[in-house]
Amino acid sequence: MTTTAFTGPVATFTEKPDGTAAGYSDMGFCAMSQTTLLTQNSTNAVSSTLYMPFGSQIVDIIVDVLVAFDSATSATLTAGTAAAGTQYASGVNAKTAGRVRPTFTAAQLAAMDDIGTTPQVVFTITPVGATTAGSVRVTVLYVQQPQAGDTP
Repeated sequence: MTTTAFTGPVATFTEKPDGTAAGYSDMGFCAMSQTTLLTQNSTNAVSSTLYMPFGSQIVDIIVDVLVAFDSATSATLTAGTAAAGTQYASGVNAKTAGRVRPTFTAAQLAAMDDIGTTPQVVFTITPVGATTAGSVRVTVLYVQQPQAGDTP
C-alpha cells in the first residue's frame, strides 16, 4: 500500500450545470480518518496519540472494543488534548465488546469544531483493577479546514 502526502485541505466541486461559476459553489472538503489501537497492560492506564492538522474539525470518534477489558470494576476511555483529558470524549465503557460512539457534551462538540493549534488527540483507557485482556481500536473522522491564505 502506498500513501500520498500533500499540504492543505482536499476540496471537491463541480461546475454549475450551465458552465458558469459566478455565485455558485458546491465545494466540499473531504473527510479523513486516523486510527489507533490501545491494548491493556495489567493495571496501568494506556494512552495513544494521533496528530490532526491545525484547525481541523473532528466529525466523529468511533470506538471498536475488539476484546473487552476484564478489569475488576471499570475501564473507561477518554479523548482529549493530553492523557486522561476529556475535551473531546469521556465515559466510554471499554468493558463491553462492540462498536460505541461517545455521547458528546455541548462543550466537547464546541472543542471538536476547531482543534486550533493543539494538534494532538490523546486517547486513554483507565482500568480499575488488574487486566489480562483488552483491545480497543479508535478511529477519528475529521475534516481539514482551510487556513488563512489558503485558496481552495
